[in-house]
Amino acid sequence: MVEATSRQHPSDATVLPLPVLQMLRMSTAVQHKALEARLPLTHPDLDRTTYQRIIQAYYGFHVPLQRLIAGFSGTEGADPERQKIPALLKDLHALGLSDADIQRLPLCTDLPALSSHAQLLGIMYVMEGATLGGQVLRRIIAHRLGIGADNGGEFLDVYGRETGRLWKSFLKSLADADHPDYNQETVDAACATFTCFERWLERTGVLL
Repeated sequence: MVEATSRQHPSDATVLPLPVLQMLRMSTAVQHKALEARLPLTHPDLDRTTYQRIIQAYYGFHVPLQRLIAGFSGTEGADPERQKIPALLKDLHALGLSDADIQRLPLCTDLPALSSHAQLLGIMYVMEGATLGGQVLRRIIAHRLGIGADNGGEFLDVYGRETGRLWKSFLKSLADADHPDYNQETVDAACATFTCFERWLERTGVLL
């Protein structure tokens, strides 16, 4: 009798929660594709002026975001392997901007909320994931504009040969923190990061 009453019907089986990586991919897919379609980096009419404006806009978003992460994470936010600002500065200088010009560039003030490790992982998922796409973009930019790492295109290959290793390292951190109690917070932060980034690019006038 005990055996009969404790036996579960297949339809009553507990549904296991999705891994956080799968949740992130599913939840950000539409935003990712929409933003990718509106960025003119792969557009056939892309010119050097438009490219420069995009790099300026990227700088205007990454600088305050990096400050936000550093303020939350302390020394963790200053991981030298994941710093993107030096590459952006190098590119802006190579594209003809002076230090004074760079100082005058507008910086984004509409940033995703960051008050927990789960939110940090969501933000990093978007920003670190973008480094993978940069591998494709750098080849396109080099072919169409003749711009490479030494004359304005270092940011698109910011991690160089370490791209794969650093992405895998981030995925391990994401998997280590995978927990049903916090995963939705990570997903919400990733979606918010996409939203803030798109709004900023819209405001700077670089989107199609």
